[in-house]
Amino acid sequence: MIYNVRYVTYFLVVTSVVAVWHCATPTQPDGGPADRTPPQLVDTEPVTGTTMFEGDRIRFQFSKYVDRSSFRRAFRMEPEIDLDYEIRWSRRTATVRFNDPLPDTTTIIFTLGTDLADTRNNRIPTPYQLALSTGPDIDEGRINATVKDAGTGEGMAGERVMLYRYPVNLNVGADYVGEANADGIVRFNNLREGSYMAFWLDDRNRNRKWDRELESAQPFMTDSLFLEHGGEADLGTVFLVRNDTVAPVLQAVGMLSEVRLRLRFTEMVTFEEDAMIEIYHSDGLYVTEALPLYIDPDNNNVLYAQTLNPLPGSGSYQLDISGITDASGNYVSIGIENFPGSDEPDTTYARYIGHDTRHGVSPHEPLAIRYAKILDESPEVLDSLIIIERQATHHSWPHAEISGNLLLIYPDVEWQPGENYELRVWDENRMERRTIQPRIYFEDDLGGIDIVVEEPRTDTTRHRLELVNEQGYTLRSESFLYETALTEIPPGSYVLRVYELRDETARRWDPGAVEPYRPPDRYFIQQEIPVERGLTGQVYVQW
Repeated sequence: MIYNVRYVTYFLVVTSVVAVWHCATPTQPDGGPADRTPPQLVDTEPVTGTTMFEGDRIRFQFSKYVDRSSFRRAFRMEPEIDLDYEIRWSRRTATVRFNDPLPDTTTIIFTLGTDLADTRNNRIPTPYQLALSTGPDIDEGRINATVKDAGTGEGMAGERVMLYRYPVNLNVGADYVGEANADGIVRFNNLREGSYMAFWLDDRNRNRKWDRELESAQPFMTDSLFLEHGGEADLGTVFLVRNDTVAPVLQAVGMLSEVRLRLRFTEMVTFEEDAMIEIYHSDGLYVTEALPLYIDPDNNNVLYAQTLNPLPGSGSYQLDISGITDASGNYVSIGIENFPGSDEPDTTYARYIGHDTRHGVSPHEPLAIRYAKILDESPEVLDSLIIIERQATHHSWPHAEISGNLLLIYPDVEWQPGENYELRVWDENRMERRTIQPRIYFEDDLGGIDIVVEEPRTDTTRHRLELVNEQGYTLRSESFLYETALTEIPPGSYVLRVYELRDETARRWDPGAVEPYRPPDRYFIQQEIPVERGLTGQVYVQW
């Protein structure tokens, strides 16, 4: 009897294990190199292009096991149809069964978007589509679009474009949704004749419609287009800008000493050459001003500044800030009311922070060395300066001066080619000199770019250019009409951005608006523009 009980127990355990093994979600076996290949669509039933379809189900067969929840997220029907359906699985095959009849004489596109992934989360790079018709003909119209990053010119994979057929109601989901491939190209296929309207949407909740309070949207250069029967149309390119209109907020002010301030902001900040901080008593009376010194290299939300006069600890103070912005040019707002002063004596060293000439200077420009404090009371910084040119060592350089926390070293008329200048500047924190070999570009080392805008709207249309080097530093930023010459450009490879400024007072590119429709200003970007030593190249801006 005991033997029989054990036998039954063993049988039940084995049976349970087998049952669990058969019911588990299929996965790839462990071990070996990591699998980085996305699933492939092996077969569909029916095949794409089928007409007179009367079935109640479609099938997708894949090359590997698919994450089933990703399939549900990725699956959509276009134009948007309110049909009840269920999804059933058999190993690598998904069957979509419709509980409602398909509409008559209609081309339907069943799309699997780029949310589709295998069990190792390898997502497909381009949407899969199965197009069929419940009538005798299948629509063959096509609309193309391109989505690019306005900063780099690169295609933006996975971005979504909403396509509406007229009449348009933006309060409901788009009729069609297109997803950009790796090159930023969006293709809408199997469309019927008619008028369409499209725009890019940051469709975060994937509900196919623009939730204005949560999502950004940008228009194309055209508000609408007409697609002929079986024809093809192109919307052009939308250049995406992640518009940052939120001002950085001053969150806290810490007095590290009677003159030294630590300002903490909600995001990374930078400051202009004429940036200024004015300080008032809490009763509104002006006290003094503070000079921005430098951004903390380990925390670019933090800026250090120094007041021209002490702020006693018995007082309470307010700030007024100008010339401090975030990376998008939004000026700082004040998020605090008052802060206390300090009676702590300032013991900050004249510590070397860095030099502002690492991107190079022309022969007539000064070399700028930045320190951690205002240098009026640190004469040793100026007195200990050594400049070496070829074999000559200058222990006294008559063309150097102090300006705030900067040591400015001017040339004797101009820096001379072939001299191989070396600077040795004092660092009070280390009690030794730092050696700097500045990058100086001479006329023979420099090149130029002539820029011509083809087909400007008018001869008085203003344009703006931005020339960015390989390190992301904006070397030139200026306005012009339809032609300009950039000179004294160091050799290298650059990104050039040119855009219209329809608003005479504008300083930024206007990406337009979806509703009410306002077309974007025309925009041009070209990568890898070479500048060669002693040569001038040409760039023709074509919209």
